Amino acid sequence: MDPRNATIGKAKRFLPRLRAHLIALVLAVLLPALTVAAGAAWHLADNYRRTFEARLQDTARAMALFLDSEVQTHLATVVALASSPLLERDDLAAFDAWARSVGQSVGSWVVLNDAAPGHRQLLNTALPEGEPLPPPSPPGEGAWDVIRRAVETGRPAVSDFFVGRGTRRPIVAVAAPALQAARVTRVVVLVIDPGRLSARLTAMGPSGGAFVSVADGGGRIVARSRDHERFAGTIPPSRSVPEAERARGVFWSQSVYGEPALYSAQPLQTAPGWSVVVAEPYARYRANWLGPLAVLATGAAVVMALGLAVAAGLARRILRPVAALVRRAEAIAADEPGRGMPPPTVPPAGVAEFEALRLASEQAEHSLAAREAEFRAIFDTAAAGVVEVDARTRLYLRANRRFCAIVGRSEADLVGRLGPDDICHPTDRGQAAAFLAITQGGEPEGEYRLLRPDGAVVWVQANAAISARDPQGRTLRAVSIVQDVTERRRAEEVRELLTREVDHRAKNALAVVQAALRLTPKDDAAAYASAVEGRVAALARAHTLLAEARWSGADLRTLAQAEMGAFLLGATLDGPAVTLLPAAAQAFSMALHELATNATKHGALSVLGGRVRLAWSLDSEAGLLRLRWSEHNGPLIQAPPERRGFGSRVIEATIRNQLGGSVTKSWQPTGLVCQLDVPLARAVADEAAPTTSDTNTEPERHGWPLIPASLPAKSDVDTRLT
Repeated sequence: MDPRNATIGKAKRFLPRLRAHLIALVLAVLLPALTVAAGAAWHLADNYRRTFEARLQDTARAMALFLDSEVQTHLATVVALASSPLLERDDLAAFDAWARSVGQSVGSWVVLNDAAPGHRQLLNTALPEGEPLPPPSPPGEGAWDVIRRAVETGRPAVSDFFVGRGTRRPIVAVAAPALQAARVTRVVVLVIDPGRLSARLTAMGPSGGAFVSVADGGGRIVARSRDHERFAGTIPPSRSVPEAERARGVFWSQSVYGEPALYSAQPLQTAPGWSVVVAEPYARYRANWLGPLAVLATGAAVVMALGLAVAAGLARRILRPVAALVRRAEAIAADEPGRGMPPPTVPPAGVAEFEALRLASEQAEHSLAAREAEFRAIFDTAAAGVVEVDARTRLYLRANRRFCAIVGRSEADLVGRLGPDDICHPTDRGQAAAFLAITQGGEPEGEYRLLRPDGAVVWVQANAAISARDPQGRTLRAVSIVQDVTERRRAEEVRELLTREVDHRAKNALAVVQAALRLTPKDDAAAYASAVEGRVAALARAHTLLAEARWSGADLRTLAQAEMGAFLLGATLDGPAVTLLPAAAQAFSMALHELATNATKHGALSVLGGRVRLAWSLDSEAGLLRLRWSEHNGPLIQAPPERRGFGSRVIEATIRNQLGGSVTKSWQPTGLVCQLDVPLARAVADEAAPTTSDTNTEPERHGWPLIPASLPAKSDVDTRLT
């Protein structure tokens, strides 16, 4: 990735975007208004909540006043009954009639009890006349407690909820003492029917899901405005709420239906320990103040959504040209190597400042495009190869046509896929790596080899320069100027090789001449001169053939014709075209000269009609060059020679010791047969190991010393081949 693109990406990741700034601007305007609106809405909801609680408390107070009046009416009635003169005169029959009429008027009945212990009933208007009265309640049950309090205090009293022994109905009793001679002799009890009380509560109680309950001093339900028969006499869950919370006027608890409810309790003044409880379902309580709050919130959300939609539309008008400019800039930066990809167009902006920025950017792009086209023309048409390398990935970023021609690859194969390490010759990779040390700040110049896809080796001379650095000064990209110097290098190598080869061959030839001069028999001056002259001439002829072929080798047939030129009328040459290596050419030249000289002096060519046949062949399976010298119609040979002559030593030294071959001689009656077998790799140029110009081959690898370190002593020398 280009470092500039990396910088753009880092800016996008770590710097706030324009969109974020626009959102922050909108929020900066909306948040204060939203805060004030939220405070007002919450205040309104709180007012609704307080109003609901106040209404609930007012309802509880009203119901408490109503019940106080009901109880007060019963208390006044029972006190009037207890003060009747009929009781003072013990006229119980008349009192019974009057009590029945009073009980019917208040929808209840009257019971007269004796004040003596046991509290025996004296009359009961709930029973028909003449029917037996029920036995008195045992202590602690029924009306016994309220009668006891009336007797002990001498004042009216109200009982808790209980079931009457005579009627077996749930009742509440109001008792008043009757005095005779300032002494309590009887107790009048007026019964309050909880069912009738419940009907009054239902008629006057709140509507909807609210309900009213009346609880006695023990917390049991006396009457309810709803489901009275079901819950009368039970203790509701709200009774478990601590008195401290109940004293606040409003509290919440589970209802008898298992659902949360909001309660308000008020005590009764006429019945100590009694209370009136008004309950509203908690869901209705919440809906009472959450409903307006939800309406306000919904309205605020709608208004805010409309505002944000308008803001988003305005933001898009701002963001669209900015995003288009960024995309165009990134596309231009990504297409920096010059592949000609057109960047996306930027439509006209609806904001004056952005339109001015767009026009200025287009002018800058046109200027940069003109400079890029000028640079690209120079880059592509340069006579030298030009290539740009990424210092981090070591891959090519761009390459001109000349560089592609030098390395034998297309630009598509090079750019982004290959680098100097991929096309450099393995031997020179260390040198190329040192050359690429430009990434550490140097600007070197050097020559090294590149490999083409077909395996061809190309010598190049390269100069490098840094084209881009990062803010820390580290190299990002480097440009190399590359020139093909293969032909020059090859010419220099050939010239150097020929110089060393000539020097080597001259020294070799001089060594052979020196050995020939020293070891040739000197008994006969004329024979000595002739032998030396022949051997030197053989070397000269081989040297001439090699020089004509620029020391690349010599043709075997041409070499044989040169060595046997004087005897061609008596010689036959038979074999394929074979190019000998320089060392093998000299060796075969000496061997053929010695064989021809021996045949002239002692063999088939020494008599009229004698003939020599030289045949050769390439045995690929055995890897040998086979050369056969056979003489015919020569002097009759009785037996092989007893001693080896100088010529035999020379043949063995050249063929066996120098070329690693073998020499086999057979003396037939009609002439000598000599078989020379030499490895192809050391004799034939086409079969030898490659010695191209890209190797540092010394001249000695093209040949071996022609004369071994030890030649036969002079006393062993004989002019006849043995």
